[in-house]
Amino acid sequence: MKNLIIVFMIVLSSFSILGQELQLKKASPFTAVKWENDEPIVKFKGEWYFFEKLDIFNKAQLLDFCKKEFGSKWKKRFSEDLVEVLRNMNYSPNKEVDLELSKDGVTHKYIGIFTLENRQRCVLYNNNSSKSGTSTNIDRKYISRNEAIHDLKQFKEILDTKSSYAQLSPFDYESAINKVVTSILQKDKGDISIDKLVYEMSTIIAEIGDRHSSIKNEALDKNSYKTYNLRLPFGITILDKEFIAVKQKSDNNCYIYYDDEFPYIKSINGITIKTLIDTYNFRDKKAPKQAKLSRGANAIQKYGALLFHTDKECPERVEVVFSNGRLEKKEILELTMARKGYISSLSIANYNTIKRVTKGEFNGLKKILNKNIGYIKLPMMFHYKNNNDLEQFIEKTIQEFSNTKALILDLRNNPGGSRELLQTLAPYMILPNQSPWIANVGYLRTNNPIDTDIRSMSNRYLYIYNSQNFSDNDRKAIDIFNKTCKTEKNFDHSKFSSPFYMVLRAGKISYNQPIYILVNEYSFSAASVFTAAFKGLPNIKIVGETTDGSSGNSKKIYLNNSNIRVKISTMLSFQRNGKTLDGHGTVPGIYISVDKEQIFTGKDTQLEKLVAIINDRK
Repeated sequence: MKNLIIVFMIVLSSFSILGQELQLKKASPFTAVKWENDEPIVKFKGEWYFFEKLDIFNKAQLLDFCKKEFGSKWKKRFSEDLVEVLRNMNYSPNKEVDLELSKDGVTHKYIGIFTLENRQRCVLYNNNSSKSGTSTNIDRKYISRNEAIHDLKQFKEILDTKSSYAQLSPFDYESAINKVVTSILQKDKGDISIDKLVYEMSTIIAEIGDRHSSIKNEALDKNSYKTYNLRLPFGITILDKEFIAVKQKSDNNCYIYYDDEFPYIKSINGITIKTLIDTYNFRDKKAPKQAKLSRGANAIQKYGALLFHTDKECPERVEVVFSNGRLEKKEILELTMARKGYISSLSIANYNTIKRVTKGEFNGLKKILNKNIGYIKLPMMFHYKNNNDLEQFIEKTIQEFSNTKALILDLRNNPGGSRELLQTLAPYMILPNQSPWIANVGYLRTNNPIDTDIRSMSNRYLYIYNSQNFSDNDRKAIDIFNKTCKTEKNFDHSKFSSPFYMVLRAGKISYNQPIYILVNEYSFSAASVFTAAFKGLPNIKIVGETTDGSSGNSKKIYLNNSNIRVKISTMLSFQRNGKTLDGHGTVPGIYISVDKEQIFTGKDTQLEKLVAIINDRK
């Protein structure tokens, strides 16, 4: 009997291995493949890249083999049967493979994962292209009415079962979706534009207030639309909550007013700036106020794209009404393809610093200000796996600054990323008498009970109450925190997990002087989480503008017929004050806005004003 059981277990194990083997035969690391002059362009993690290399095989080796082995079906086999192709080349790939992919002429290395789901998306992509009567290198622009209705039903199901913020929002998205379905059913004949469908879904998801959410047609060819890339012939930015028109000086990177006598913009083609911000730039409708204004100004500059994404025709000329607060001036202006918009000096500096860090050049991140104030620039929340030695550099820098009178952490224009930097800096920033410190609370959207740590939350350093990662002392701190912290909005807890907590602790060595976290309306996602995590500590001050808070454990799902990408958050993320990060951001304790000198000359007056505040304090 014992021998029979052993044989049975071996057979079961063999079937399991065989099942995995069969599963891997029908797998891909990509979700779609399209072609440009017989060159494969692959969709990887929601973005399109030129394929360069997979493990030991470069592009030429793989394509030459496919052409020789599979004849006229070589593109199909590459896109749908890559595992079989590799095995025919006497190579058995692991589930995880090294990839080299390029974009804009720059090649990067990634880890790809062969999955059946990815392969199914490749097949669906090819089938959709075939249905439209085109080859696989041309994306569909229209789908049938029935296909559109099915995709809208799938969209509703995603919001019902996956979206966290849809459960928190009072917006009736079901009625809004039904209204779109009704309008499609009333349509006499003809197919439905995928871009029109993107617009309808985008206006719906924007009302929910999920700052990580988006609806996107990844197959959109912007250059195929005559007016998409048209822009205003001047830049727009915000000064004292007003929209001003600027232009770049011809001899340097500084800016001046587009019209000295009439600096403000009142309307474009009869549409007020307020309407353009509130209605046309719906993507940022629920953003914190300053983020809504600044991101709106940037969107209006790209006037052709703004109108395209609101399903409106864009003219080649516009009437702009300028104002000086009392009088108005009208001007007819030609839109242009030239990039004449406003780009802040902070944005340029961030971009250049990120490039240097990715090359392993870290010294530009630190400096001493005014002889005795430590300064660390964090242009994005870097992943350590892509930036070797960065963690060691940050820790060494903090230790070097131990005798400074204050420390500034600059997260302005930081778009987010990983929470690893937060974990590195926290032990130095949390003082022993403040430890443990409950920094963040998250609830995962689920219809099933969760009583264990799960990877998607652990990757964000969020753990359940009874997690092995917490000590009894941590749990005591959580108990005290729970007595005072109440979420601002009620929600149906049966549709969410139990709370996951981020607990920060003091390290062996603390930085014992005041710490200032400098942020602005472009401090987003993990940068906003970083800021919120430390707010409330007496030794730490938040300075600048309210962040564009967002934290949602976002997921991407593709609709079956249109291949529209739906990106939604699956987690509610609360600050210590009980407010969600999304829609509120983190409000600074010391408010310092961008002034005229910083806009026009690029001089960092925000930082200068903060240094002056630090020096004035005894």
